[in-house]
Parts: sequence; C-alpha cells; structure tokens
Amino acid sequence: MNTDLSIIIVAYHCRDDLARCLEALGAGAGDLRAETIVVDNASDDGTAEMVRERFPEVRLIANTTNRGFAAANNQGLAVASGRHILFLNPDTRPAEGALAVLVRTLDADADLGAVGPQLQNPDGSVQPSVRTDPTLAALLHQYTPLRLLRVLAPAYDRYKRRDLDFRSAADIDTLMGAALCVPRRVLDEVGPMDERFFVYYDDADLCLRIRQAGYRVRFEPAACIIHVGGVSAEHAASSVLYLRSLYRFLYKHHGRVRGCLMVNALRVGLWLREALQLLVEASAALVLLLVGRLDRARRRARRARRAVRYLCLDHWRTLFV
Repeated sequence: MNTDLSIIIVAYHCRDDLARCLEALGAGAGDLRAETIVVDNASDDGTAEMVRERFPEVRLIANTTNRGFAAANNQGLAVASGRHILFLNPDTRPAEGALAVLVRTLDADADLGAVGPQLQNPDGSVQPSVRTDPTLAALLHQYTPLRLLRVLAPAYDRYKRRDLDFRSAADIDTLMGAALCVPRRVLDEVGPMDERFFVYYDDADLCLRIRQAGYRVRFEPAACIIHVGGVSAEHAASSVLYLRSLYRFLYKHHGRVRGCLMVNALRVGLWLREALQLLVEASAALVLLLVGRLDRARRRARRARRAVRYLCLDHWRTLFV
C-alpha cells in the first residue's frame, strides 16, 4: 500500500461542518500520503453536491438511503487503500499535524490496535472522549432514579474515566468514534464495524473486539481535534437509536441470559425515571402557570411531553432488539 492513511467520513445533513472538516485535513495530515473518502447517507441539504463541486479530489460515495453509521463506514473501508484507517466525524477539525501524530503512534508500537486524539470543544476546553466498558452499576446510575441516591456514583465515575489526566497518553478501553484510527491489518483480523449498530456503540464494540484480539487501545493527547458534537444525529429519534444500540451491545458481549437481565433492569429503571420526571415537570409547569411564569412553565411542559413520549412510545420501541 502506498497510502499512509485513509480518512473515512460518514456525512448526514452536515454540509457546512463537513466543508470545514475537509478544509482542515491537509494541515492535519501534514506530509502523510492520505486519501479522503466521504460516504453521504442520503443527505437532502446538498452535502454530496458540495463535495463534488468544492473537493473533487475526495472520493464520494453517495447513498440513496440512510444506511447508518457503521454500514456507511464499512462502505468506505471497502474502497480504502491506506495502511491505517481513520474513522472521522464530519463535525471535526484536526489541528495541524494531528493526523500525522496518530499514524506515527501506531507505527511506533505494533501492539496498538487503535489510537484516538484529544478531542476539544470549539472553545478549546477538553472534551472527555474515553470510557471503560459499561457496567450495570454505571448504567443504573446514569439512566435510573438511583442517580439521586449517589450509591453507584463511584462505578459511574470509573466508567467515565474521571480519574484520567487528559494531558497524558494512556491505554484505555474505549475511544469515542468521532476520531478513531485503526491499522488496516487489525481491521482485517477483527472485522469491520458491526452493522447491527445503526449508530452509537459501534465504537465501543470495535474497541472491545480489538482488545479481545490482544491489542491495546491508546489515548494520545499529542494529537488534537476539535469536535462540535451532535451534527449528524437524527435528533427526533436519537434516544431510541441510542438505547437500541446499548441493548444490542449488552446482549452481544454479555450473552442472552446476563444481557437480558441487564437490559431489563435498565428498562425498568428508565421507565421509573421518566415517570418521576413526568410527575415533577408537570407539577412544576402547573404551579408556574398559576403564578404567571409562562416561559418557565412552557419549558417544564416540554420536558413533561418528552417524558410522555418515552413512556408511551419510545420505551416500547426498544423492547425488541
């Protein structure tokens, strides 16, 4: 292979952010021999047309339907020629030389199966981008009323790697898929992204499979990438998509029996959380309405409606995974 790095970007309704990302890739790659592949998931905002017109050197795959994040990445992977593959979100802007740092890090250690950069918010603050594998205790704290009691807070802090010094390189469990660089030889060994994850948890699944194959996953803060976050998400259905992927992850890596127990514990906890949320927000909205605080009452009412939606619709849409 003559190409050092294949950069695969999955786009969905993100024309302007994608343009800024593509403009930054040259400085980010430095002297690397790099190629860029954009897979557009049937955007209707002119994303594909923008790539064709402004970035003719980019290889474009324009899907006629939204195939999902994992499947679209695999489409890009199928035509990539690089020694290393960078799965990169369209709402990112690599700093100068950042992508070269990722490649040098992988080239320096054959035991590394993946490396990720320090992600930063647009204001320059550090964006947490690493996790451990999710445990039931951590998930119960995150998604159920047990969060109010704080009894499982230590498990949640471990899951979020609150102990990590984001100024120092470290081996970790899972990297955020916004910028995930993997040697092609490792992907050939462990397989591509699991397309059962339409979006979300595809990164956690891939990192876990890489570690199960005996490789290490590395966080490398010497490479810096700005990440806006949330640009390509289908916001109206993102909670359902997220939960379905989480449940698939638990079933896949914990087995049907233990996975079923974990998933159903979460389902019960989530239902109770949203029922409590509905009670609190609806009551607060009524009180605020009575005292004439209309703007605050509307905000509370919107939160109550979201809880109703989960209880009456979204909960049931996640039952069969």
